[in-house]
Amino acid sequence: MGLKINYIIVLENKEQYIVLKEAMYYGKKYFLAMGLDENRNAISTKIVILAEHVSGFDTYVSKVVDGDLITVLTRMFKAQM
Repeated sequence: MGLKINYIIVLENKEQYIVLKEAMYYGKKYFLAMGLDENRNAISTKIVILAEHVSGFDTYVSKVVDGDLITVLTRMFKAQM
């Protein structure tokens, strides 16, 4: 099924994020997400870009760490505003 905008996700390390935007880049889906505290309040300084990985009915994400890819995706997300 995959992720959608406004979904709240919890990573393995228990960090929570709300998905704000999505973009496709070379056939792969990426998400702009904002961190949430334990009360599910947004932490505006905790922004990440996540890459989606779908395996059957399961959806996984990983943080994008490649600086060049982050630059490209950031421009794409800014263009959506």
